Amino acid sequence: MKPRVERGTRAAHPPARPRRVRAAILSLSIGGVAALGSYAALGHLEVGPDEQVVQAANSSLAARAAQLDAMEADLQAAIAKNLPKLPPIPKYPPVTVPRIPAPQIITVSYVEGVRYKQGKEKYKKGKEYTKKQREAERKQREKQREAAKKRREEQHEAEKKRREEQKKREEH
Repeated sequence: MKPRVERGTRAAHPPARPRRVRAAILSLSIGGVAALGSYAALGHLEVGPDEQVVQAANSSLAARAAQLDAMEADLQAAIAKNLPKLPPIPKYPPVTVPRIPAPQIITVSYVEGVRYKQGKEKYKKGKEYTKKQREAERKQREKQREAAKKRREEQHEAEKKRREEQKKREEH
């Protein structure tokens, strides 16, 4: 008998139990077939090393061991013999090396954008270098920059005039 469904509601789903049972049976049967197949495959395969390969490896190892034993016997015989004496070490007069003075090291450091050197000459030191001196040096650098800028402008103007004169000569 069908379950009764009212209007506006969802249809009733059939029970999920038969689907689960079928899925379990199917998965168990697939697992059993896989186990039987792997057992059959392993039964027909040869697992383990080939006897010919093992014999070849053992024979090559035995030959190498015999060679090493012979070399060891030769070395032991050479050690047992009295070796000849080494020649005497020649004696030479002592060698004198001229002394070279070490280079002078000058360290340069920057404090608040000002360069300080320490070495042979006398330079400004941090505490003696006052704010007024820094300001005076800054103004001097600005004057130098302005003078350089003015020289560049004058050179530029002179170059312009030279080009204009050259164009006038070419036109005539």
